[in-house]
Amino acid sequence: MAIDAGPTAADPLRGQPHLELTGSNVRRGLLWSTASNMVLRVGNLLVGIVIARLIAPEAFGVFAVALTVWTVLGAVAEFGLGADLVRRADYERHIPTVATVGAALSASIALGMFVGAPTIASLFGSPAATDVVRLMAIPMLLIGFSVVPAALLQRRFRQGTLFAIDGTSLAISTGVTIVLAVIGFGPAALAFGRIAGQGMTVLLQYIAVRRWPVFGWKTDVAREAVAFGLPLAFANLISWSIISVDNLIVARTTGAVELGLYVLAFSVASWPMSVAGQSVRVIALPAFSRLENNLARGRAMVKVSGLIWSVSALTAVGLVFMASPLVTVLYGDRWAGAAAAIVPLAVFGAFRVIFDLAATYLIACGMTRQVLIVQILWLVALIPAMIVGVTLYGLAGAGWAHVGVAVVVVLPAYLFFLRRARVPALPFLRAWIVPTAAGVPLAAMLWFISSNVALPLLALVAAAGAGLLVYALPMSRWWIRRARALGTNADAPADPPLVPVAERR
Repeated sequence: MAIDAGPTAADPLRGQPHLELTGSNVRRGLLWSTASNMVLRVGNLLVGIVIARLIAPEAFGVFAVALTVWTVLGAVAEFGLGADLVRRADYERHIPTVATVGAALSASIALGMFVGAPTIASLFGSPAATDVVRLMAIPMLLIGFSVVPAALLQRRFRQGTLFAIDGTSLAISTGVTIVLAVIGFGPAALAFGRIAGQGMTVLLQYIAVRRWPVFGWKTDVAREAVAFGLPLAFANLISWSIISVDNLIVARTTGAVELGLYVLAFSVASWPMSVAGQSVRVIALPAFSRLENNLARGRAMVKVSGLIWSVSALTAVGLVFMASPLVTVLYGDRWAGAAAAIVPLAVFGAFRVIFDLAATYLIACGMTRQVLIVQILWLVALIPAMIVGVTLYGLAGAGWAHVGVAVVVVLPAYLFFLRRARVPALPFLRAWIVPTAAGVPLAAMLWFISSNVALPLLALVAAAGAGLLVYALPMSRWWIRRARALGTNADAPADPPLVPVAERR
């Protein structure tokens, strides 16, 4: 059971026993994580709809330049420091040094972002984005202060607290953005909203763990953190570059309006990742890390992969066939051009969930270098594919470039390294068979609806009903069985000693 006894008033987490991993707290964490992600994603969807009605695609494209840079550099700012704290039993000893490294790193990146804003904007072919890039340097600075409290909340499976923090921050960010957009701040309204939301996140995280930033330095701790985090930071940098390099290519090839349409399309197509991937990620790292039984860890990975594929595939199928009416109804006719990119990007979004799970599993096994290798292969293959796709087929070509590289390069690479981490390829892929087969009649039904129902709103209503009747209800028993079995490996006895996964190179 989870242990939460005896906190001191000054520091409620210091001196507490290491939190045990049991099936109950894994399932509870997953339920909280899934529920919170569903609520927050619906909230983000509603916010996106409101913003799209207030801001034109061109203005959104200007902000997208700053958001792309912030997202990519933010992966470096976190540096894998939080993941290292989550997986360590002696995390308290590491906290002051990790806090110092995180704050210094994010401050350095924020300074570079502020000073280099004109060059960055010119690189994207959008000089108008200079001031917005400078504004986004502020939330970049705040990222480093969030590393420690976020890790403490995650390692103790406090998904309910994380939900409350994220929900409050979303409300603050949305309010600021809408007010400033109505006043006429344009793309800067989105930047100020991000500043307000990030600031609120950091404040509430420290309140939740009932401690304030404590800085210090231990050379051996810093060395260990860098040794673990450096490959992961590069992997994160490349990972975010993978889903951002298309923005650069689209911006340079087509312009700010098309970039705005493409960013909206990518956001909509990322719903499988948002719903399924984010729900599992926050508990997967601590759960996998604390399973000392290597065989049980592999079995848990197989079970989880099938479960989240069933959710991501459902969302992807719906987006593929309902992209056009969805964009028209939710965002308006001026965003209709985004539908062409949503179709292939929805397929890619389903694979992204699996890739994110695979990376999380390898990180829990200490195999950060292997994650880095996959990301490098991915980026190297994607750049030429993206250039050709955008040049020949526009926004849709960008989406199909993602799909082609995912199937031909990324999936085989992850399967290879998962096999070395005690996750055999065939059982891993077999776990997808049932949800994939269940998706076939749903795809046929959605194709019929999209071909015969002219009114966009009516088509969406009919598609929702089809998803419930044709997919969700037949799959409900399978979901329940998988969810109940999810935590059984957490209680399994230890295997005889095996060679640690991280040592098998």
